[in-house]
Amino acid sequence: MNKVLVTTTIGCFTFFAIPTFAHHSVTTHFDSSRSIEIRGVVVDFKLRSPHASLIVDGQSYVDGVLQDATVQRWEVESSAATGLRAMGITPETFKAGAAITVIAAPNRQSGFRFVNSSNFIDNNGKRYSRASAERPQPASADSITSVQGIGSMAGRWSAPGGFARAEGTPLPLNAAGLAAWNDYDPKQSPANTCEPMNFPDLFNAPYLFDIEVYGNEIVIHNQPWAVDRRIPLTNEAFMTSPDGLFGVIRGRVEGATVILESENFPPSRWGLGSATQILGSGADIPSSTQKKVSERFTLSADGLELIYDYTLTDPTYLTQPYQGHLQFIRLAADTPMYAYDCVEESAAMFSRTPNDALLRVGD
Repeated sequence: MNKVLVTTTIGCFTFFAIPTFAHHSVTTHFDSSRSIEIRGVVVDFKLRSPHASLIVDGQSYVDGVLQDATVQRWEVESSAATGLRAMGITPETFKAGAAITVIAAPNRQSGFRFVNSSNFIDNNGKRYSRASAERPQPASADSITSVQGIGSMAGRWSAPGGFARAEGTPLPLNAAGLAAWNDYDPKQSPANTCEPMNFPDLFNAPYLFDIEVYGNEIVIHNQPWAVDRRIPLTNEAFMTSPDGLFGVIRGRVEGATVILESENFPPSRWGLGSATQILGSGADIPSSTQKKVSERFTLSADGLELIYDYTLTDPTYLTQPYQGHLQFIRLAADTPMYAYDCVEESAAMFSRTPNDALLRVGD
């Protein structure tokens, strides 16, 4: 796998994203420059993450022209449950036996009837697409409470959605890091097994997160993989998850900034960066036990933005620490946060090939 290494830092992002997207680059496996239409009946529909799935028995059309009169079985990879729910899709929307039209990107492997779509027309003629999805609304200035100090960070926030860059990872990889990046095997990625992305790259994913403040303790809940980090702000070492996946963390407050220092991470195949997010940009980048992360959260003067600065260190794979900067947008209090519900069969669609088993029908 030939890639170009770039070591520039992440720029500032001030937009917010609809959390609808899958957890890998669609263009890697599907040809989004082309469109195929599947007209048939639903065999099975599962609303789950990181990819919902549809199985359809139907016929294919290109530009309205029937390609094959034979009814064939098609498998459809779609957005995560969070995104489809934002379109108004529930587990009961596409029932077995109901007519459906799927407008999809075909697979790049000829003859592989596994396509990608988040564009459907149901048996009543109702259309569901990303264009029709509800969009998170930013909070208004008059909605900011009078709470002072760190408590004013409490609320629902939108991460920017910084997807993989064509020019490559910004991380300053050393020889071991470059070797791991170039030897990336999608079949070995934790993306197939529902292991959460790690910090800080999890904040690059286009999802929501909540901050709750309880006196000298802060809880950060990230929507994808339902990741919760409970952190006392007493500068005492604390393991935020029973499996230690997110390391041992120390939290403290300096002025108007919450500072989190994490270390003692277990090694992970994508501990420094995910193939689909900015830090990986094309391949997972592993981390070692030497990984450390420093995170700084600072509220803007108007309370509507949360500034996130971080430093990522791992001398096993990086030539020097990497510094990143993101800006999160405060959302209206009534913004829904839909459950992510990661399922391994769904996750394994990340690296699916024609040689893999067919998707299950039913539970």
